[in-house]
Amino acid sequence: MSATTFAQTRFIIYYNSEATPLSEAVESEYSHVIVSFLGARINASGQIALILPRNMEEQWSSVPLLQAKGKKVLISFGGGLAKTKDYQVLVGREGELAGLISEFVRTRKLDGVDIDFEASPMLHIERPADVADGKAFLVTLTKALRKQLPVGKYSLSHAPQSPYLNTDWHGGPYLDVLKEAGDEIDWITVQYYNNPGQDGPIKDKVVGKVTDPYKTSYRGLVAMGNVLAWPPEKLVIGKPVYKADAFSGHVAPEIMIQDIIRPLVDQYGDQFGGIAGWQYSIHTEDHRQWNDNLGKALYQIK
Repeated sequence: MSATTFAQTRFIIYYNSEATPLSEAVESEYSHVIVSFLGARINASGQIALILPRNMEEQWSSVPLLQAKGKKVLISFGGGLAKTKDYQVLVGREGELAGLISEFVRTRKLDGVDIDFEASPMLHIERPADVADGKAFLVTLTKALRKQLPVGKYSLSHAPQSPYLNTDWHGGPYLDVLKEAGDEIDWITVQYYNNPGQDGPIKDKVVGKVTDPYKTSYRGLVAMGNVLAWPPEKLVIGKPVYKADAFSGHVAPEIMIQDIIRPLVDQYGDQFGGIAGWQYSIHTEDHRQWNDNLGKALYQIK
C-alpha cells in the first residue's frame, strides 16, 4: 500500500489567511504549501461549480515562485466550513467533481490535491436516511482524482481528524477509506487538534508509546497490524502553529522538536512522514519559529 515511490520527510504548511502574503513563504523551509480551501456547489443550471479560495484572488502569481524554490503547492478541498449539506449534493457526481478539481490543478499548474473532509455525520455508523455515506464518497472521489492526476506527477493527500481513525468512534470510518483507497493516497496528515482528549498528551496520544501504543497515535497507526498498518512514510502529524489557530492541541514549537520530531526521527529515520502546521502567518513568535526553525530542526535531526 504505497503510492509514494521514495521516502520523504515533509514539512508542510497550510495557507488560509489574508493577513500574510503567500509570497512570504518563498524563502521558508517548507517542502509543501497547501492552499485552503477549494469548495463546490451546484449552480443555477444544475452543474457543479468550484468555489475558489478568496484569499488567493491576487496571489496566484506567488505559486510559481514557491515552486521555483523546490516547494510543492497543493490545493485543499473541503475544510472545516464545508458541511454535510455541501457534500450531499455532490454524492453520485464524484467523477464530475474530480474532473473539475483536476482541471483546476492542471490549469493553475499546481502539484496536487489535499482532501480535508470534516462532515462528521456522514461518517457515523448509524445515519439518517437522508444522510449519504461519507466513506463511499471519499473512496470514489479519491479513485476518480487519481485516475486524472497520475502518481509521480501529482500528489494526493488526505487530512482526517484523529477520531476518524479511532475504532471507538463509529468504528473508525477513515480506516475503511484507507483500506479501500490507500494505494491512491501519497500521505495522510492526521489533525491532532480541535479534538480534546485525542490531541494529547503528546507522548501517549500523538507519538504513542513504543510498546502498546494508543491506536490513533503515530506509532499506533503504523503498528495496527491487521487493522491498518499504515506506512510511516505516508503519515504526517498535523498540529496548530499558534494557540489561536485551534481551540485545542497546540504545543510550543520547542516541544514539537523535543517530544515529536526527535523520537520519531530516531525510530523511523527517513521513513518518518513529517509534520504539518495549521496555519501560515508571521504575526507571532510561534508562527515565525515554525516558519524559520522547525524545518531546520527537522532536517538537522535527520
